Amino acid sequence: MAIPTVFFFFFFFFFLLLLHPPFSTADHVLYTDEILIAGQNLSNGPHRLSLHQNCRLVLSTAGDPTWSTNTSYNGGNCYLVLTQKGELVVRRNTHYTLWSSAAKSRKGKYALVLDDRGRLAVYGQRRWSTSNPKALAGPDDPAEILPAAECVLHSGHRLTPGEKLRYRQYELAFSRCNAVINDTRTGRWLWQTGTKAAAPAKCHLQLENSGELSLSNGWQRIWSSNKRTDSGRHVAILRFDGRLAVYGPLVWANVRMDDSMVPDSVEAQSSRFRWAD
Repeated sequence: MAIPTVFFFFFFFFFLLLLHPPFSTADHVLYTDEILIAGQNLSNGPHRLSLHQNCRLVLSTAGDPTWSTNTSYNGGNCYLVLTQKGELVVRRNTHYTLWSSAAKSRKGKYALVLDDRGRLAVYGQRRWSTSNPKALAGPDDPAEILPAAECVLHSGHRLTPGEKLRYRQYELAFSRCNAVINDTRTGRWLWQTGTKAAAPAKCHLQLENSGELSLSNGWQRIWSSNKRTDSGRHVAILRFDGRLAVYGPLVWANVRMDDSMVPDSVEAQSSRFRWAD
């Protein structure tokens, strides 16, 4: 029996989607179901994560390799993907796994971050996100669109007046003590905490180890996301769509995620580190 035309086209486009998942949309962040193909890379300052033509995933700093999957396949057609369970996988064609992080969690939205110290880490699930209503009006004069900068706030860190998270035309910054996501291309405010303070210089936005985002004026908390999860490392990311989203806790990292790591001499085929006392 002949297959109806509508079903034929449905399955045709379905397989096209499987063969070509979305490409990476951020400079040093890879989101769930996005892929990195041979010749592409994530970069953060001198640090770069690249997938080579021989299917080897290599992390380097200023051109010197610091970590590798040690995979090799001459046939090409490889890609790196972050799955819906937080697992990082290098595949060839559409199904054959060459390497995986072997760290899985529950199905959800995850993010792989290449941080400014050259470390790779997967965080998730996504715990909270701004809603970005379009009705908020911003300043009259659109700001100049600046080059891409840091778009990730790590747990335990603060964003203070004068500092910004920025990705492409989107900025998260303070307008007095009001935390605002601004589209610098249009000059419109996409989201705000709606907070005020008599001494805005003392205000700061902080991501807690519980995954809760809070805004305080000195010691007084005046706003929070009211979304807590398991204690651990989290990240708040200003995304490609202009939303601020919290991911965590930590699912996987290529090295031990603490401040005692000191990179040692690293060869292209290995990932050796020494640890400070």
